[in-house]
Amino acid sequence: MTDRTQYIAGLRQLATWLEENPSVRVSSDERFLVPLHTNSAVEEFAAKHSLPVVTDDEGNKSTQMQFGPITYYAYGYVDFAQHMAEDSERRARKWAEEQGLEIRQTEVTA
Repeated sequence: MTDRTQYIAGLRQLATWLEENPSVRVSSDERFLVPLHTNSAVEEFAAKHSLPVVTDDEGNKSTQMQFGPITYYAYGYVDFAQHMAEDSERRARKWAEEQGLEIRQTEVTA
């Protein structure tokens, strides 16, 4: 069984379990987030499924499909590597600040 097959089987099991246990709460986030990493991947996905593409202020693209109250939300970035680097720096600076530390640039000497 492939990872994809196992994932789909797990979703079906979850749906059955939720149906059999009506007193159990469901997720408050009704978005199913799917990172496609690049804008071109989002455009290809949207074209294949006849979906509109939305571009945010930073040029990142997304598209979505509705399944009842659940949104399958696929998104990408103008430059995924740059996005990840900026996100890592933001997280590092936040952690440092919480620890009473400061991250500063230094000159590299050979």
